[in-house]
Amino acid sequence: MISNATATYDRTTAFLARRYPLIAHLLTHRQREIIFAAAGLFVAIYVSQFLTFIVTANDLMSAQGSVIGGDFFAFWTAAQNTFVASPTLLYDADHFQEQMLKRLPERETILLYWQYPPTMMLLTAPAAALPYLPAYFAWLVSNTALLGAVLHRLWRNKTALILALTSLAAFQGWITGQTGLFTAALITTAAACADRRPVIAGIAAGILTFKPQLGLLIPIAFLAAGCWRAFAVAALTSFVFALASVAAFGVDTWLAFFEAIRAHSDRMQSTVFPYHKIISLYGGLKMLGAPNLLALCGQGLSTIALAGFVFHVWRRSSEWDLRTIALCAAIPLATPYALYYELPILIAPLFLVARRATLSTWLTGEKFALMALWLAPIALPGTDTIPGIPLSFLVAASAFFICARRVQSDLGSEGSPGLHRGA
Repeated sequence: MISNATATYDRTTAFLARRYPLIAHLLTHRQREIIFAAAGLFVAIYVSQFLTFIVTANDLMSAQGSVIGGDFFAFWTAAQNTFVASPTLLYDADHFQEQMLKRLPERETILLYWQYPPTMMLLTAPAAALPYLPAYFAWLVSNTALLGAVLHRLWRNKTALILALTSLAAFQGWITGQTGLFTAALITTAAACADRRPVIAGIAAGILTFKPQLGLLIPIAFLAAGCWRAFAVAALTSFVFALASVAAFGVDTWLAFFEAIRAHSDRMQSTVFPYHKIISLYGGLKMLGAPNLLALCGQGLSTIALAGFVFHVWRRSSEWDLRTIALCAAIPLATPYALYYELPILIAPLFLVARRATLSTWLTGEKFALMALWLAPIALPGTDTIPGIPLSFLVAASAFFICARRVQSDLGSEGSPGLHRGA
């Protein structure tokens, strides 16, 4: 597969050099300038679009009919009601709808639900202290700054950092108001620090349990590499995190949470679920019209294969960046329930692919593939027509392929000069 990709790249390059020499020259000798020009153009476009949504909004509703801030509206609503009445009521879909519609009375319904563990309430509770828009912007700034700080620790390259934080994957994290930037920072920290700073890695992995489906592969990675301290700290942190939520909100909230998960599982099997937004194989197969059982079986086999890949890399390699690339690239594909707003998780592994390429050598077509993925999320989530093209899955799968290719190429060259710096 890799040789076919190389041959395709060589043919494309030869065609451009023959038919469009100026374009070929720019792509091969002025890549830095092209990258920054594209970055500036697209940042200007989506920031202006974002600000237009806000300025033209009518009581938090954009002209397109969506809530400014997307899913953050659910987080903020939950925060406003966490200490007002029984937190258990947040898991009642009708009650939660009623609370959201109090703020947006002109809407008949809002397709948002509260289906997070009670630990999530501990994270969203501070939002209750602010009006909606200030809380939303504080959420975006703090999460972006956290991810930026983590990436900067991995590679102190300002150019790469700017491109990473202005990528369209990051933009999807902003406009959806979801936790993608925050979970990206936690997963990257857990992966990169597992053997060198196990306490920090374990705490990050433990906090990640507020989205438990994203942590499936982390214990496998820790066990494969013998990162026992990180594993133990993660287990302890998750226990203390859950215990704190019980102390704050009561054990009934956990019972209500499990019931809400059951109800959401039923929704995922209905025809109205937005499968075009799912980035795993499950969503890809559902978009192609596969029955639910076949999609689940395909996802199960995919998860097993991804777990094997992560186990192999973490067992064989001692290089923290190869381990981080493998784990972070595999996690979004390993769960059936990961939507396109989790794409920021893929920023760190692609960032580290660029780091390794810069410190050693670029693989054939790798630089252009990274440029394409920088832009690709602008097309998401795509059309919801079934059967249709599963764009969200294809973007995530492409990112994994690029990362797996780099890992496969570099596994036999551990100890290369310079590759351990920046940790």
